[in-house]
Amino acid sequence: MRRLAMLLGLAVAACSQGHVQTTESAVTGTLPAPAHVVVTDFTLKPEQVKLDSGIGPQFMAAESGQPASAREMQAARATQAALAETLTARLASYGLPVERLPADAIPPPNTLLVQGQIGAVNEGNRSRRTLIGLGAGKSSIAASAQLYYITDPSQPRFVQSLTGTADSGHKPGAAETMGAGAATDRLATSSAMTAATHAGAEGRRTDDEANADRLAEALARQIGAYAVSQGWLGASAVH
Repeated sequence: MRRLAMLLGLAVAACSQGHVQTTESAVTGTLPAPAHVVVTDFTLKPEQVKLDSGIGPQFMAAESGQPASAREMQAARATQAALAETLTARLASYGLPVERLPADAIPPPNTLLVQGQIGAVNEGNRSRRTLIGLGAGKSSIAASAQLYYITDPSQPRFVQSLTGTADSGHKPGAAETMGAGAATDRLATSSAMTAATHAGAEGRRTDDEANADRLAEALARQIGAYAVSQGWLGASAVH
């Protein structure tokens, strides 16, 4: 029971989420509610992606013959898509008239534009996360965002800038969750089964996408709070 309580405590502590703060805000007064909220894909260069340093991904990459540059590009695109999709969906759930558009699209008048830059994607080391956990080998993402109110597309009006991060958290690894099997000759089997369970849980969505989701949720909460402060939404709309 003591071990179960400890593991439950670790699981609660492991719950990871994004963290976002406002770094600059224009004194705008009250703005009219936008007819549109546009989210564009955040920029991200493939070389800003640090690939998984674990043994498994390195082995699979060597087997496939896929160059690191191609894997960086794939990770960059998945991260960009996940961040934009989740941010758009969350803002829509608040009741904002939001849509996702390409970064080079010209927003219509009376638009709140949300754009940004992903500064770093670190895939960490999944092997260490799976076997050790508690923050070892964690993956992470860092980004900044800017909000503009557009009446005339040629003269966007700066509203806010935000910065944020998200990571894979501190959930326990196989070493913490093997249980009684660790004290018997079934240690290897117990370890393998637990590691497989952890890997499967992470594999349902890539680390890049999961971290992008967490960051998007935090960004949406901050943008939603601004919408509430402007009177565009009721306070109960943002959960």
